[in-house]
Amino acid sequence: MKILVIGQGGREHALAWKLSQSKKSKIVFVAPGNGGTSTEEKCVNVSINVNDFSGIKKFIIEEKIDLVVIGPEDPLVNGLVDYLEDLNILVFGPCSNGARLEGSKIFSKKFLFENDIPTGKASFFSDPESAYSFLDNCEYPIVLKADGLAAGKGVLVSKNSKEAKEWVDSVMNNSLFGVAGENILIEECLYGTELSFMGIMTPSEFIPFETSVDYKPLFDGNMGPNTGGMGCISPSPFMNDVLREKIMKKVVQPTIDGLNNMDVSYYGFMYFGLMVKDDNPKVLEFNCRLGDPETQCLMMQMDSDLVECLEDALDNRKVSISWKQGSSMGVVIASSGYPEKYRTNIPIEIGNLDELKLFHAGTNIAENELLTSGGRVFSLNYHASNLEDCVSYIYNKIDEIKFDGTIYRTDIGKIYES
Repeated sequence: MKILVIGQGGREHALAWKLSQSKKSKIVFVAPGNGGTSTEEKCVNVSINVNDFSGIKKFIIEEKIDLVVIGPEDPLVNGLVDYLEDLNILVFGPCSNGARLEGSKIFSKKFLFENDIPTGKASFFSDPESAYSFLDNCEYPIVLKADGLAAGKGVLVSKNSKEAKEWVDSVMNNSLFGVAGENILIEECLYGTELSFMGIMTPSEFIPFETSVDYKPLFDGNMGPNTGGMGCISPSPFMNDVLREKIMKKVVQPTIDGLNNMDVSYYGFMYFGLMVKDDNPKVLEFNCRLGDPETQCLMMQMDSDLVECLEDALDNRKVSISWKQGSSMGVVIASSGYPEKYRTNIPIEIGNLDELKLFHAGTNIAENELLTSGGRVFSLNYHASNLEDCVSYIYNKIDEIKFDGTIYRTDIGKIYES
């Protein structure tokens, strides 16, 4: 089977690595891929942008691709699955109508309200003056979100009206996020423990992956600005049978029913971002793809053949996924200045990592030299019988990865309860 993975980050590296291990995979193309995907067995990078739909389609036809797996949100929201629907191939990812759950924060919040799925209260605004008026009379802290995709940066948790109004001004008047910020929502700040609940969704079922915890803040102690994720552990220590049952009954099933009622045949990954308090989940957000760096941990945990799982889902067969015992963990190595301004094209040296798995996120190879190309550069991952062994093994080896300006958290694996 010829497989094409769309994307270039750490999530796509992990997916390509796992797909290449299948007995069914002959070759795994990654478009455009990164410096790590190009070195994996059976994997080949293809220089095609994720939003070059005509280029992707042409490549699929020429190479006779059997299965396409779409990693990032942009091509999903922009309709890549719809664009490829006339091809007689398997495409794993939701259509544009299904991806609106991630592409529009206002659409997804209204979907939650209409389907009685637990979430925070929210108000929607299309002009700054009405938002200012609301901010004069609300309780703080408050959460402000740009409606559209903003590369993970379109959210502010504000503690006062001055800060909140400055954000509204920069987003709605000065187009900080372009068209993504033409409309905004302001919602109550939820408290509890965040939980990443991901899996494979079809119109008839949701098959949950192992749970995970994403460490969002930049600095140790969960301090500093939020990032795309500075590390991950799996499974989550906060999950229990009562909570899992509530999530499936109150969140997952109403989502499946709501999509079916909209005549959306959803085939793809689904990520429920949840806030949990007293074993009661509330939805923070939908992501219509897998998380990063959670995917790297989850692919280390998965014992099943991922190609077979995706085939079963797309063919409406019962999907069964088995997971390894023990724990997996990943520590993100970023470039100094992330998540704001950071340098690129910095030479990288990698020493002896023994049994660790290094997933690349922001790297490329130029003239046979490995260079940084993004803010999050690597995720260094390990699977062991327990979390303590993961912590010890990773941090004993992490300085084998060298480039000018490396930054990483030293407390991934520590359990922080809100």
